[in-house]
Amino acid sequence: MKKFLSIFLLLILFSITLYSIEYITLTSELTENLSGRVSIPFFYGTKDAPSAFLLNSYLAKDVEDFLSEYLDESYNFRNSTEDSKGPYVEVIIESEVGFVSDSFVSFYADYFSFVYLQAHPMTTRETYNYDLTLSKFLNLYDFLDLYSEDTGESFKIIKETIIEEINSDPKIYFNVDETLDTIGYDRDYYITNEDLVIIYQLYEIAPYSSGIREFKIPLKELGIEIQ
Repeated sequence: MKKFLSIFLLLILFSITLYSIEYITLTSELTENLSGRVSIPFFYGTKDAPSAFLLNSYLAKDVEDFLSEYLDESYNFRNSTEDSKGPYVEVIIESEVGFVSDSFVSFYADYFSFVYLQAHPMTTRETYNYDLTLSKFLNLYDFLDLYSEDTGESFKIIKETIIEEINSDPKIYFNVDETLDTIGYDRDYYITNEDLVIIYQLYEIAPYSSGIREFKIPLKELGIEIQ
Protein backbone atom coordinates (compact mmCIF):
# COMPACT_ATOMS: atom_id res chain seq x y z
CA MET A 1 0.00 0.00 0.00
CA LYS A 2 2.89 2.38 0.80
CA LYS A 3 4.37 1.82 -2.66
CA PHE A 4 1.02 2.57 -4.27
CA LEU A 5 0.56 5.82 -2.34
CA SER A 6 4.16 6.88 -3.08
CA ILE A 7 3.55 6.56 -6.82
CA PHE A 8 0.35 8.53 -6.37
CA LEU A 9 2.17 11.39 -4.62
CA LEU A 10 4.94 11.53 -7.22
CA LEU A 11 2.43 11.90 -10.04
CA ILE A 12 0.91 14.96 -8.38
CA LEU A 13 4.00 16.90 -9.50
CA PHE A 14 2.95 16.55 -13.14
CA SER A 15 -0.54 17.96 -12.64
CA ILE A 16 0.56 21.60 -12.29
CA THR A 17 2.14 22.08 -15.72
CA LEU A 18 -0.36 20.70 -18.25
CA TYR A 19 -3.67 22.14 -19.39
CA SER A 20 -6.07 19.60 -20.89
CA ILE A 21 -7.27 17.18 -18.25
CA GLU A 22 -6.32 13.56 -18.74
CA TYR A 23 -5.98 10.51 -16.56
CA ILE A 24 -3.93 7.37 -16.18
CA THR A 25 -4.80 4.23 -14.26
CA LEU A 26 -2.67 3.35 -11.25
CA THR A 27 -2.56 -0.36 -10.43
CA SER A 28 -0.95 -2.11 -7.50
CA GLU A 29 -1.01 -5.75 -6.42
CA LEU A 30 -1.51 -6.40 -2.71
CA THR A 31 0.80 -9.19 -1.60
CA GLU A 32 1.69 -8.67 2.06
CA ASN A 33 -1.03 -8.61 4.72
CA LEU A 34 -3.92 -8.32 2.26
CA SER A 35 -4.62 -10.28 -0.89
CA GLY A 36 -5.94 -8.47 -3.96
CA ARG A 37 -5.25 -5.39 -6.05
CA VAL A 38 -6.08 -1.73 -6.44
CA SER A 39 -6.74 -0.02 -9.76
CA ILE A 40 -7.86 3.63 -9.74
CA PRO A 41 -7.62 6.69 -12.01
CA PHE A 42 -5.23 9.57 -11.42
CA PHE A 43 -6.26 12.88 -13.00
CA TYR A 44 -3.76 15.47 -14.16
CA GLY A 45 -3.27 18.35 -16.55
CA THR A 46 -6.23 20.55 -15.72
CA LYS A 47 -5.80 24.32 -15.68
CA ASP A 48 -7.52 24.15 -12.29
CA ALA A 49 -4.60 22.19 -10.85
CA PRO A 50 -5.66 22.47 -7.18
CA SER A 51 -9.08 21.09 -8.08
CA ALA A 52 -7.63 17.96 -9.69
CA PHE A 53 -5.28 17.62 -6.74
CA LEU A 54 -8.25 17.62 -4.36
CA LEU A 55 -10.10 15.01 -6.41
CA ASN A 56 -7.08 12.70 -6.40
CA SER A 57 -6.63 13.26 -2.68
CA TYR A 58 -10.28 12.42 -1.88
CA LEU A 59 -10.03 9.19 -3.84
CA ALA A 60 -6.72 8.25 -2.22
CA LYS A 61 -8.25 8.80 1.21
CA ASP A 62 -11.20 6.53 0.37
CA VAL A 63 -8.80 3.83 -0.80
CA GLU A 64 -6.63 4.19 2.29
CA ASP A 65 -9.65 3.98 4.62
CA PHE A 66 -10.98 0.89 2.85
CA LEU A 67 -7.65 -0.94 2.94
CA SER A 68 -7.03 0.02 6.56
CA GLU A 69 -10.41 -1.33 7.63
CA TYR A 70 -9.76 -4.74 6.10
CA LEU A 71 -6.14 -4.80 7.18
CA ASP A 72 -7.42 -4.59 10.76
CA GLU A 73 -9.80 -7.47 10.04
CA SER A 74 -6.94 -9.52 8.65
CA TYR A 75 -4.88 -8.95 11.79
CA ASN A 76 -7.84 -9.91 13.97
CA PHE A 77 -8.35 -13.21 12.14
CA ARG A 78 -4.65 -13.99 12.23
CA ASN A 79 -4.60 -13.56 16.00
CA SER A 80 -7.84 -15.41 16.74
CA THR A 81 -8.03 -18.40 14.40
CA GLU A 82 -6.19 -21.70 14.49
CA ASP A 83 -6.23 -21.87 10.70
CA SER A 84 -2.88 -20.44 9.65
CA LYS A 85 -3.26 -20.86 5.92
CA GLY A 86 -4.75 -17.48 5.01
CA PRO A 87 -5.13 -15.07 3.38
CA TYR A 88 -8.04 -14.12 5.60
CA VAL A 89 -9.16 -11.10 3.60
CA GLU A 90 -9.23 -10.39 -0.12
CA VAL A 91 -9.90 -6.87 -1.35
CA ILE A 92 -10.13 -5.54 -4.89
CA ILE A 93 -10.75 -1.99 -6.04
CA GLU A 94 -11.58 -1.62 -9.74
CA SER A 95 -12.59 1.64 -11.38
CA GLU A 96 -14.29 2.78 -14.57
CA VAL A 97 -14.12 6.33 -15.87
CA GLY A 98 -17.37 7.36 -17.53
CA PHE A 99 -16.82 11.00 -18.48
CA VAL A 100 -13.93 13.46 -18.52
CA SER A 101 -13.92 17.10 -19.58
CA ASP A 102 -12.03 20.17 -18.44
CA SER A 103 -14.98 21.06 -16.19
CA PHE A 104 -16.42 17.75 -14.98
CA VAL A 105 -15.23 14.24 -14.16
CA SER A 106 -17.44 11.22 -13.47
CA PHE A 107 -16.36 7.70 -12.58
CA TYR A 108 -17.03 4.87 -10.19
CA ALA A 109 -14.92 2.50 -8.12
CA ASP A 110 -16.04 -0.96 -7.08
CA TYR A 111 -14.86 -1.82 -3.56
CA PHE A 112 -14.87 -5.62 -3.36
CA SER A 113 -14.19 -7.53 -0.15
CA PHE A 114 -14.24 -11.16 0.88
CA VAL A 115 -13.55 -11.99 4.51
CA TYR A 116 -12.62 -15.42 5.84
CA LEU A 117 -15.75 -17.53 6.60
CA GLN A 118 -18.04 -14.93 4.99
CA ALA A 119 -20.98 -16.38 3.04
CA HIS A 120 -20.11 -14.51 -0.14
CA PRO A 121 -18.11 -11.48 -1.32
CA MET A 122 -19.55 -7.99 -1.08
CA THR A 123 -19.09 -5.10 -3.47
CA THR A 124 -20.03 -1.46 -3.05
CA ARG A 125 -20.02 0.79 -6.11
CA GLU A 126 -18.87 4.24 -5.02
CA THR A 127 -19.47 7.04 -7.51
CA TYR A 128 -17.42 10.19 -7.93
CA ASN A 129 -18.96 13.15 -9.76
CA TYR A 130 -16.65 16.12 -9.44
CA ASP A 131 -17.05 19.63 -10.81
CA LEU A 132 -13.52 20.90 -11.47
CA THR A 133 -14.67 24.50 -11.79
CA LEU A 134 -16.47 24.50 -8.44
CA SER A 135 -13.97 22.11 -6.80
CA LYS A 136 -16.77 20.03 -5.29
CA PHE A 137 -18.61 16.76 -5.66
CA LEU A 138 -22.13 17.01 -7.04
CA ASN A 139 -24.93 14.86 -5.69
CA LEU A 140 -27.72 13.92 -8.09
CA TYR A 141 -29.82 16.98 -7.31
CA ASP A 142 -26.82 19.33 -7.67
CA PHE A 143 -25.94 17.77 -11.01
CA LEU A 144 -29.45 18.00 -12.46
CA ASP A 145 -29.96 21.50 -11.08
CA LEU A 146 -26.73 22.67 -12.70
CA TYR A 147 -26.88 20.87 -16.04
CA SER A 148 -30.46 19.84 -16.92
CA GLU A 149 -33.10 22.09 -18.47
CA ASP A 150 -35.75 21.24 -15.83
CA THR A 151 -34.81 19.47 -12.60
CA GLY A 152 -38.35 18.35 -11.76
CA GLU A 153 -38.96 17.00 -15.25
CA SER A 154 -35.59 15.23 -15.19
CA PHE A 155 -36.47 13.38 -11.98
CA LYS A 156 -39.79 12.38 -13.56
CA ILE A 157 -38.03 10.99 -16.64
CA ILE A 158 -35.54 9.11 -14.48
CA LYS A 159 -38.25 7.48 -12.38
CA GLU A 160 -40.35 6.54 -15.42
CA THR A 161 -37.32 4.99 -17.15
CA ILE A 162 -36.42 2.91 -14.09
CA ILE A 163 -40.01 1.70 -13.59
CA GLU A 164 -40.31 0.75 -17.26
CA GLU A 165 -37.13 -1.34 -17.12
CA ILE A 166 -38.15 -3.02 -13.87
CA ASN A 167 -41.57 -3.89 -15.29
CA SER A 168 -39.89 -5.58 -18.24
CA ASP A 169 -38.43 -8.21 -15.88
CA PRO A 170 -40.07 -7.80 -12.44
CA LYS A 171 -39.13 -11.23 -11.08
CA ILE A 172 -35.53 -10.20 -10.32
CA TYR A 173 -36.53 -7.22 -8.13
CA PHE A 174 -38.01 -6.58 -4.70
CA ASN A 175 -38.87 -3.54 -2.52
CA VAL A 176 -39.42 -1.60 -5.72
CA ASP A 177 -42.43 0.52 -4.70
CA GLU A 178 -40.85 1.57 -1.42
CA THR A 179 -37.46 2.33 -2.95
CA LEU A 180 -38.75 4.24 -5.96
CA ASP A 181 -41.32 6.25 -4.03
CA THR A 182 -38.71 8.99 -3.98
CA ILE A 183 -35.35 9.14 -5.72
CA GLY A 184 -33.23 11.00 -3.22
CA TYR A 185 -30.64 13.66 -3.87
CA ASP A 186 -27.99 11.23 -2.59
CA ARG A 187 -28.83 8.45 -5.06
CA ASP A 188 -25.63 6.99 -6.54
CA TYR A 189 -25.04 7.92 -10.17
CA TYR A 190 -22.38 8.54 -12.77
CA ILE A 191 -22.43 9.71 -16.36
CA THR A 192 -20.91 8.57 -19.64
CA ASN A 193 -20.69 10.53 -22.86
CA GLU A 194 -24.23 9.40 -23.69
CA ASP A 195 -26.06 8.47 -20.48
CA LEU A 196 -26.88 9.29 -16.90
CA VAL A 197 -26.54 6.00 -15.01
CA ILE A 198 -28.53 5.51 -11.79
CA ILE A 199 -27.15 2.87 -9.41
CA TYR A 200 -28.80 0.63 -6.84
CA GLN A 201 -26.39 -1.26 -4.62
CA LEU A 202 -26.53 -4.95 -3.74
CA TYR A 203 -29.76 -5.88 -1.94
CA GLU A 204 -31.35 -2.43 -2.41
CA ILE A 205 -33.98 -3.49 -4.94
CA ALA A 206 -32.83 -6.96 -5.98
CA PRO A 207 -31.29 -10.10 -4.45
CA TYR A 208 -27.54 -10.64 -4.40
CA SER A 209 -27.72 -12.89 -7.45
CA SER A 210 -29.05 -9.97 -9.53
CA GLY A 211 -25.95 -7.91 -8.79
CA ILE A 212 -25.63 -4.14 -8.67
CA ARG A 213 -28.44 -2.69 -10.78
CA GLU A 214 -27.85 0.14 -13.25
CA PHE A 215 -30.43 2.16 -15.16
CA LYS A 216 -29.36 4.30 -18.10
CA ILE A 217 -31.13 7.48 -19.14
CA PRO A 218 -29.85 9.27 -22.27
CA LEU A 219 -28.46 12.70 -21.44
CA LYS A 220 -30.29 14.14 -24.45
CA GLU A 221 -33.65 13.17 -22.91
CA LEU A 222 -32.71 15.23 -19.87
CA GLY A 223 -31.53 18.19 -21.92
CA ILE A 224 -27.98 17.79 -20.61
CA GLU A 225 -24.90 18.81 -22.55
CA ILE A 226 -21.58 19.16 -20.75
CA GLN A 227 -18.59 20.81 -22.37
